[in-house]
Amino acid sequence: MTPLEALCVQRGLRLTEHRRIVLEVLEASDDHPCVREIHRRAADGHRIGIATVYRTLNTLVEAGMVRRQVFADGKAHYERAGRPSHPHLIDVATGTIVEIDDAGLESLLEEEARRLGYRLVDYSLTLFARSDR
Repeated sequence: MTPLEALCVQRGLRLTEHRRIVLEVLEASDDHPCVREIHRRAADGHRIGIATVYRTLNTLVEAGMVRRQVFADGKAHYERAGRPSHPHLIDVATGTIVEIDDAGLESLLEEEARRLGYRLVDYSLTLFARSDR
């Protein structure tokens, strides 16, 4: 059982065949797929409709198991929840989303929040860039 499946059971969500397929796609993802990409991957070898993918993702987001983020392309992109916050860099020419190693950044943000009299509980940072290559 995958960690997301175990969490699904823990949160009292039924593990239907379609939910299991979507969870498997998310577990295998190392990117930030949109609904159509999740559907494409899920439909490879399975019969699953895009409406089912939408419903499943909405349920998983509401349960706090999946994180939905809308980037500059206007599409919702999904990733597993429970991963530490991390910045994203978006290539403005291609729309490619790259995760940035934030070693040191989080402590800098925590320090700044403390200086202002706050305690950092989470953060979201998106950088927009153009490749020099």
